[in-house]
Amino acid sequence: MEQKTGYLLIADISGFTQFIKIHDIKKKPLVGSIVANYWESHAEVLIKDLIEVIIAAFEPCMKLNKIEGDAAFFFLEDIGTDEQANMILDHMEMARSAFNKRLKQLTFVESCPCDPCQQSKNLKLKIVAHHGIFHETIIRSFSELSGKDVILVHRLLKNSINFSEYWLMTKQFLSCVNQPINLQIKEIKEKIDDFGKLSLGLVTFESGNNLQETKSIILKIKNFPKML
Repeated sequence: MEQKTGYLLIADISGFTQFIKIHDIKKKPLVGSIVANYWESHAEVLIKDLIEVIIAAFEPCMKLNKIEGDAAFFFLEDIGTDEQANMILDHMEMARSAFNKRLKQLTFVESCPCDPCQQSKNLKLKIVAHHGIFHETIIRSFSELSGKDVILVHRLLKNSINFSEYWLMTKQFLSCVNQPINLQIKEIKEKIDDFGKLSLGLVTFESGNNLQETKSIILKIKNFPKML
């Protein structure tokens, strides 16, 4: 187990309410499991597609540690250069832009009546970033990260923020940024389980990924072959 200092980041997709509905619909007699499996398969395809976009945006900068459901966990060892934090911020914006662009390209799935496809327009990307100490254990080709800072970056996702598209950054991360950044960073206080009240930097994107307008029946019919 090797101790390292570096950057920890989670990009998380939020907005898929259908997973609760899938759990509920499985209880329906006769067709419940069939419909739930159909919905679940579409949800998995959509999430996989969007996760691939996120990974492609971050991989030139950070290492992917693991996929955690509808989130991707990345890390980067601190090598003492001044540009790393700014480079991560650049890739955070690249990921946000690529995610929203891909989401617009996937509007044809709204021709499908299943709930995951109908809910796809509500998907958002939130990112949490931290700089700290972690332990890396290599088992064969797998890398496992551990330590209190790894726990912290995961706990940051459990917050009281009312926005679904945002960046949440710790003071440790922001202290590594060495260039002026064109972002409106709001300082907030959040009570994080087992870590107490922390001062964090928050960037929100209220108009960056608004709900897409409801598609007309004609457009949905037109997109139906593409959806299939």
